[in-house]
Amino acid sequence: MAITRRQFIKSTIGAGIALQIPGVFLSTLRAATPKTKIREYRFTASPAKVNLGRGPEFTAWTYNGQVPGPEIRVKEGEIIRVYLDNFLPDETTIHWHGLPVPNPMDGVPGVTQAGIPPGKSFIYEFEAKPAGSFLYHSHVGYQLDQGLYGPLIIEPAHDSGNYDREYTLMLEDWVMQDGSGPATAKRRPVGMGMMGGMMRRRSSSLAMPLTEPIYDGYAVNGRLYPEIKPLVVKKGDRVKLRIVNPSSSTIYTLRLAGHILTITHVDANPIEPINTDLLRIGMGERYDVEFTADNPGFWLLAAMETGYGEGQLKVPILYKGIRSKNPVPPSFAPPVRMASYWDMRAKTPAKVPVKISPDRIYRQVLSGGMHSSYWTINGRVYPNAEKLIVKKGDTVRIRYWNHSMMPHPMHLHGHFYKIVNPRIPKDLWVLKDTAIVDPMRGMEIEFVADNEGRWFHHCHNLYHMVAGMANTVVYR
Repeated sequence: MAITRRQFIKSTIGAGIALQIPGVFLSTLRAATPKTKIREYRFTASPAKVNLGRGPEFTAWTYNGQVPGPEIRVKEGEIIRVYLDNFLPDETTIHWHGLPVPNPMDGVPGVTQAGIPPGKSFIYEFEAKPAGSFLYHSHVGYQLDQGLYGPLIIEPAHDSGNYDREYTLMLEDWVMQDGSGPATAKRRPVGMGMMGGMMRRRSSSLAMPLTEPIYDGYAVNGRLYPEIKPLVVKKGDRVKLRIVNPSSSTIYTLRLAGHILTITHVDANPIEPINTDLLRIGMGERYDVEFTADNPGFWLLAAMETGYGEGQLKVPILYKGIRSKNPVPPSFAPPVRMASYWDMRAKTPAKVPVKISPDRIYRQVLSGGMHSSYWTINGRVYPNAEKLIVKKGDTVRIRYWNHSMMPHPMHLHGHFYKIVNPRIPKDLWVLKDTAIVDPMRGMEIEFVADNEGRWFHHCHNLYHMVAGMANTVVYR
């Protein structure tokens, strides 16, 4: 919901809400010229009753009383200003996932800002760049799992899209058993026995991490199938899907029946278009894909069933004029193509000179899940974790080795990184900010230290992150 500055000042004075306004906000405000459009939004974080279309109504934690939160959609180069009022019983923040924002705006408590206490407010302000598909979410404890997330779309300053229709799809995991509701209200702390199961988690201060739940409800844009409204297309359309995964602990493998998907962007960065039958998307990842509506019918975009119910995630796609009541599901039987990171190339070569070798190399061993309630990097649990020290201008390489039996989508705040790919020239390595490191596998990434501050680096499985799989990149 966009608001004017006059409306905000009037409402906050009337309510007597105290604002936290960082210095960077004031300097940005002074620097803004009359030609720079400022897009203002008013968010309230509060408990609210929600219904996913199936199952009973339940209480979630929400932005503006809805799940997912309101879409923020702006043009590249505009200023985003968000006024957040906290009406939760716990402190909160907003992290702008994937955007290399100024450090004080990144929304990580204890790293870039203090948590916003109940009854208090905070103003986030930053330039909307680059263009692409992003998301925002709370970075306090398990709050993302309770419903605090939403889409953030930055359109190009000069529209270069050659598509006819566009849809944003937020993929969400929910626990639907025991009366429905956020998973964190039902999971017991690891190692605390039956007493732990009786505790309703509503604070980020609980010492022991919670068990990772088995989700049994998979929603798209806050609705469970078959209550999801069909995406309507007509024959000949070029259709763009912005697929965003804010789920807490679910990786999806998707296929659209009757059509081929063409990947055009990964984590907001353009790549050479690549065709695929299957799209694998981890927590925190975003893919822009397109398809040509050349096969009239009633079809499903669906997730492959892997034993945990992901196959329940379904999006109906309906051609205009088709009256069929039963959408056709996709087949996941081989042979099928699945594009990997190693198949992807940047759309344009890197504009800055590419160093032959990095200035710093860090090895990160990802472990946990075996006889322990904690997940670690190099055997250490955050916040008692090592710091990755860099200086401005460094080219930094991180060498991951996943020594566990679980995949880990590794996310770096404040930067895009390149996935090291010996198959292609270095200036065409694909840019991302979140990438899956599979069990008993390795991966290398490389980034340029060009955004000073202290930045969070962690697994985007929420339960792994809170249980310790995190550290920080620190500029000296």
